[in-house]
Amino acid sequence: MTIFLNDFTVYSDMEIIWWSSNFAFKNTKNTKSILTQKKCAFMVFLGLILGFIISKEGKIPYPKKVQAIVSMPIPTNPQQILIFNGIVQ
Repeated sequence: MTIFLNDFTVYSDMEIIWWSSNFAFKNTKNTKSILTQKKCAFMVFLGLILGFIISKEGKIPYPKKVQAIVSMPIPTNPQQILIFNGIVQ
């Protein structure tokens, strides 16, 4: 069986980042996962992760994602509600 994991993120304050990273790398090794060096980023102080802008001040929603939700048309019948929820395709 092959499992593809596109992204995983370890983030914490600087006091425990080394412990957190070490734990993540040991688990990666234990599960025989492969990390691609050119896709790895370390010590990123500002970034877009899972639809949020993450920084040392905290996280805020990514404005483009918020705008997409705000701009969605209001459903006018039950079928459209099911489509918006991914139930009907």
